[in-house]
Amino acid sequence: MMRPPIARTTDPDTSYEAAEILNESGVRTTLMEQCLEFVQRFPGHTAGEIGDRTGLGHDRVWRRLSDLKNLGRVIQGPAKQWHGRAQVTWLPAEEQGRLI
Repeated sequence: MMRPPIARTTDPDTSYEAAEILNESGVRTTLMEQCLEFVQRFPGHTAGEIGDRTGLGHDRVWRRLSDLKNLGRVIQGPAKQWHGRAQVTWLPAEEQGRLI
């Protein structure tokens, strides 16, 4: 699976080092695959819900969902509440034409 850049041009060198480790170890790709599989099987959940249900945690999930969005694999759906805050839901990209 292709991966968009993690670190921004304004990030410190340590961010680039961490990104390289995450990419080379295969962890980033594995997390992206796990998130995509969940969204395909159970569309309409927030990153927080996905993080809770998979045990991956909110932060790890929303970063990989962002990667998947940049790759056109998932889209954002309507917002709903998670722990008292509004979060977008995530849907497979194939759902794009079905949204109103």
